[in-house]
Amino acid sequence: MLIPTFTRTSLLVAGCSALVLAACSPSAEPPANTEAEASAQTQEPMAMAQTPFSAAEAKMHEAMMSAMGADAGETWARKMIPHHQGALDMSEIVLRDTQDADIRRMAQKTIEMQPGDIAELRRWLETNVGAAAGAAAPGGSAENPYATAEAEMKDAMMAATGADTDQTWARKMIAHHQGALDMAQVVLRESQDADIRRMAQKTIEMQTADIAELRAWLDSHPAGAA
Repeated sequence: MLIPTFTRTSLLVAGCSALVLAACSPSAEPPANTEAEASAQTQEPMAMAQTPFSAAEAKMHEAMMSAMGADAGETWARKMIPHHQGALDMSEIVLRDTQDADIRRMAQKTIEMQPGDIAELRRWLETNVGAAAGAAAPGGSAENPYATAEAEMKDAMMAATGADTDQTWARKMIAHHQGALDMAQVVLRESQDADIRRMAQKTIEMQTADIAELRAWLDSHPAGAA
């Protein structure tokens, strides 16, 4: 009767040993992350690609995000001031680096025109902000009606790069101007102020022309074609 007992014990020990060995073997390692888990782990905000324009971009986006007014018209005016300043700063940078005649002409035009637009916006604020600050209009200081347009512009500008400084500037300025177009469309829906509407309409006309000019330049340079 001892032999069967010994046999059962031996089998039990052997079985346990096999389990231990199996647990320690490579095949017993935890399964690799699933595709969904791996995707979730990598879904982090992308850092802005560093270009000669990175500092100017970051400064502009930060100033625009913090600019708010009592209503949609005032908020637009406050946001467009740093928006125009960003175009100025980026154009000054490309002028230092480029030898392309068309890029220099477009950048110089921006530098000459944007100070006038900034001055016009500041005059409007000086004249109207006292009256506008008393009560917030719908979509004004409680909310940012330009949040979507701003976010889309920021993402597009951050992603815009090229083979050289000229191409990078052209691509970033297209995204920059498109942001101005989108914001001008918003203020035309939200504001009834005659001067704001006039400035917004002028922005739409000028930025549409600038985008077409920049795209034509890119199309004429195969390495930077959109």
